[in-house]
Amino acid sequence: MRRSTLVVIALVSLSSFALLGSVLANDRGLYGFDVPFLRSLLSIRAWADIADLIGAPAIVAVLAVALAFGILRRSVLRVVVYAGLAVVTFLISEHVAKPLDHETIASHLSFPSGRVTAVCATAIAMWFALRPLLGKLARRVTFFLGAAWVLLMSAAVVGAQWHLPFDALGSVLLSLGVVAAGGAIYESTEPRGAIGPVDADAASLPGEGNAALTANVRGSG
Repeated sequence: MRRSTLVVIALVSLSSFALLGSVLANDRGLYGFDVPFLRSLLSIRAWADIADLIGAPAIVAVLAVALAFGILRRSVLRVVVYAGLAVVTFLISEHVAKPLDHETIASHLSFPSGRVTAVCATAIAMWFALRPLLGKLARRVTFFLGAAWVLLMSAAVVGAQWHLPFDALGSVLLSLGVVAAGGAIYESTEPRGAIGPVDADAASLPGEGNAALTANVRGSG
């Protein structure tokens, strides 16, 4: 993904997050918005169990698979850097965003949701990290799996009455903004040829792919 695209994503997402946080902090009435039908589908305890199951254990599993794939494709540094961005996003959520906004539910700081931030930041970071190493179909599959993961965690924290939908939305905007901003910086500093033995992005573009292939042939000759 181009650095300019990441910069735009970061600016739009972080601006939207700041605006949403400001509105919520100054208009508590918006927190009356809820999704009651979630509690009719499953009990509060069931939603809490789902949140626990697809939280830390799933995050560890995703990171382990991504790291293994990175090692296999000789791009482990790329995976580690993006995993670090996910950690930074979570720390910002818990130690910067929540204290600044100071919205609470049952005496607990609620905006943005820490669980949704952890899941969303991990999903986005690993997709950005692995995107150049995957084919088109794999990119689409991993994107939709990540989106479903984030959506399910969002539903779980709302169904468990830990958060409201705006908290989950804030988590998504923050995660997308921070990871994209960090990705833009990393992509601008990553050495050329550091993305494994095959760069799927270059191979998918006829002009760049052919140029790279020609350069390799000339170099080996």
